[in-house]
Amino acid sequence: MDMINARLIEVLGSIAENERRKIRARQREGIEAAKRKNIKFGRPSKPLPDNWQQILADVRSGNKKPVEAIRELGISRSYFYKLYSDN
Repeated sequence: MDMINARLIEVLGSIAENERRKIRARQREGIEAAKRKNIKFGRPSKPLPDNWQQILADVRSGNKKPVEAIRELGISRSYFYKLYSDN
């Protein structure tokens, strides 16, 4: 009886593994098709704050500390440093 159960579990496991492979292949095909159509993935980017260039210039010149800039812009610290490193 234990041998039959072991074989049954083995067969069901191989069927499930085969299904996962099929799902991954279909998913990969869908992603490739979307990329060919220039569909963008992920979260949409946020627009820059209106006064970003002025505040960036102030921070880079040393007239303003990053903490002050973050407060003035009303954005998170991580978003500020992401924008700061991108520009």
